[in-house]
Amino acid sequence: MSNIHEQAMHYIYQQVLDRLLEHMSQAQRACVQLLIQRLLVAAGGVEYIGDFRVLVIHGHDRCNTRLLAFLRAAQLSIALRAPDTFRLQVVVACQPAPGAAVLRGLESTFNALFLQDDPRVELLLAGGQQLQPFSRHAATVAGTPLGREALLTFGHLAAGRPESLLGSRLYLELAETLRCVGTLPSALVTAIPVRQRRRYLAWSRTLMRLTGERGSHAIHQCAAVLCETLGRLRTLAAKPTEHVEARVPSCQSEATLRVIAVDDLINDSRADDTLFHMLGIELPVSACEEPLAAFFDPMYLTHLQRLRDQWQLDKCDAVRSGEGRHLFQEAFAIDDNQLTCLLYAPFAEQGRGLPAFLQRCHPAMRVALPYLHRALQGQPCPEAVAHWLIGTSGLSLAQLRVIYSGELPQTASRLMAKLTRRDVRLRLLGRPSPRAEMAQAAS
Repeated sequence: MSNIHEQAMHYIYQQVLDRLLEHMSQAQRACVQLLIQRLLVAAGGVEYIGDFRVLVIHGHDRCNTRLLAFLRAAQLSIALRAPDTFRLQVVVACQPAPGAAVLRGLESTFNALFLQDDPRVELLLAGGQQLQPFSRHAATVAGTPLGREALLTFGHLAAGRPESLLGSRLYLELAETLRCVGTLPSALVTAIPVRQRRRYLAWSRTLMRLTGERGSHAIHQCAAVLCETLGRLRTLAAKPTEHVEARVPSCQSEATLRVIAVDDLINDSRADDTLFHMLGIELPVSACEEPLAAFFDPMYLTHLQRLRDQWQLDKCDAVRSGEGRHLFQEAFAIDDNQLTCLLYAPFAEQGRGLPAFLQRCHPAMRVALPYLHRALQGQPCPEAVAHWLIGTSGLSLAQLRVIYSGELPQTASRLMAKLTRRDVRLRLLGRPSPRAEMAQAAS
């Protein structure tokens, strides 16, 4: 019976490979052969390819989808020629957490490539600083309490700008998740262009220098060491009032996680429409233009921008009917009232924006303004005022008082300032002046 099963599976794999190659251009098929050679060399030869484990951080853009299709074609091609082939570990990364539309598209791709039933492939879903087996029907990948507090705290300290809130800080979250990958793979394969990889490394080194993390040559030789270091910075950003000890990172084993860059091979997009049609998905061409934004669900940012429009242009209906209005609630238990408070960031700078926030969103609380300041200063206040602050912000009084006073440790302050300056594409953002806009909206 097992022999019949193996023959049936072999036939299915052959069909998948034939369909893949049929929907690739001649140039793409040649690139698959070059990819096979590169993987065989990295493994040390065909006799060692069965012990070679390839890790892919999978985003939801055209470039990542093309890379996964090429790797699957390479894996199945090697299996037809050799006794064994490499193992493929796919970690789906979508920060802050993947929405239903993203999960549907990913499942369609995985089914077309026949990944979910292949024992040589491991599909994992990253979320909440943990990994779980991928499934569109699994429970929502909810953020941890630490992730929820980190999002809210950072949002208030980042002056409430959506581009900063869902910006470069999420790369620290992603690094922490990847650090949780169990057995160290043999290599990480990426199609991110060299210019973008250099930008990412330069940004990482800048963060390390500002926070006192001492550099190590291992960072350039082992991607796991880089994730370990950035994961510690993520802890510092999540708990800015606590001390995080800086130390020299080092690989935990003799093996290192190498990076195999294949952006020079995954560059022929002329036949993508045919390939993506075979995979049963539709991806906008613009998605391939921002490779560093491939690991983030844009619906979160869209919803935050809709909320901002609500209090600038009074478009309440647009927010209530927005597609992403349940995302933050499902992923982090953060409702729209708390998000609106976050976008106003009324408690920072000794509550400078608090009067405008109350006038626009909570006019009934204007009479309690002196008591709110007393509570945020650590002085006695009515219990109802404390409950209102906690419920409206989603943070504790202790956290709000740190935001109000701005008395962060120097290391955390430097890190926060740096993280607020770049978006998810690591593009530099202008210095914010959000409270002027809020005052105008409130008037």
